[in-house]
Amino acid sequence: MNTTEHPAITVPLIGGAVRPLHHIDPEFVDCKGLEAGWGIKRSLAYQLLADGKIQGVSLRRRNQIRGKRLFSVDSIRQFLREQMEVAK
Repeated sequence: MNTTEHPAITVPLIGGAVRPLHHIDPEFVDCKGLEAGWGIKRSLAYQLLADGKIQGVSLRRRNQIRGKRLFSVDSIRQFLREQMEVAK
């Protein structure tokens, strides 16, 4: 080995920069999660919610107008399954 070369690392780094992805199957997602997971954008999500086809909940602090809307993943999956049955 040349003295200007660095030795190869042969043991795994502890607490290195690369961390394994941990897949968590959420019960609820926000609009961004809905679009990332199923391609359903905000306007369609609110229309499906208004039509009672999917379920959601709004989280907000007391006396606040704005909050965070979350959609039930189970209801989204059920809606998509129903759409597959209708398409048959």
